[in-house]
Amino acid sequence: MKKLFFLLLFFSVSIFAQNDTLEVFIIDAFVTPEKPHTFKLTFFTSEEVKTKILINNKYTIDVSKEYLGDHSVEIDFTNYKFVSKFIPYKILAVDSEGIKSESEQFELILPYEKFIETKEGNNPITTLLSGLFLYFLPSPNYVVSEYDEYFSLTKEFSLITFYSSGYNYPDGNISLEYTHIYGDISNYLRIGYKHIIPIDVIEYISPGLTGFTNFDGFNGIGAELSIGIFKLYDVFTVYSRYRYNFKPTQTNQYFHEVSIGLYSNFFTIDI
Repeated sequence: MKKLFFLLLFFSVSIFAQNDTLEVFIIDAFVTPEKPHTFKLTFFTSEEVKTKILINNKYTIDVSKEYLGDHSVEIDFTNYKFVSKFIPYKILAVDSEGIKSESEQFELILPYEKFIETKEGNNPITTLLSGLFLYFLPSPNYVVSEYDEYFSLTKEFSLITFYSSGYNYPDGNISLEYTHIYGDISNYLRIGYKHIIPIDVIEYISPGLTGFTNFDGFNGIGAELSIGIFKLYDVFTVYSRYRYNFKPTQTNQYFHEVSIGLYSNFFTIDI
């Protein structure tokens, strides 16, 4: 009853071990934002076992050295080196008969950036500059209005992201976007919300709604749908997007946008 109570209270996720006999229930798994950055993990198992945790397929740490059903550990991440904000981990277990089990892979999201380093063998300066270039690279945009067609460049920045544990992407984000349309020499500023739905075959689909202004009386709403196609360097996602823009009070003022770009939530406030 105690284990069932904790399961309902913390809305835990069940992971089935490879031998299909041991269940692992995660209660809490997070890294503290304050120093020293500490990974706090709490879980319980359907049987009493000894457990370890394998972090990033590199670091193995003891959790329970005795046969227990309830497990917890605090790991100081100060001297740990990572190459991504998203850190995979697995729970390793062995029962009293020596039978070993390995959980499915979980993912931990780091709430800080300073300890993320470049991959071994890469030049840190080159990697940093390349990452900054890709991060600030604007997206090409094809614009179709009622009267003409235009080319534009647009750049979107995620300001705030909303997370649920165990996913590769946030539930959604609030973003700020600036667009320059060549030909009619227009500039648009947008702010809006994008909801992200992970998909197995691709990365995600993301419906969104934004408000925009061209600073000259054309204020309206943009309804959009993005498709995350594949990841690049584990930090960026190549996406394609369609957006319909209109002014609610004047339905004859509208235009369509089709773009391709890079999505990243690397420099955001995570909630």
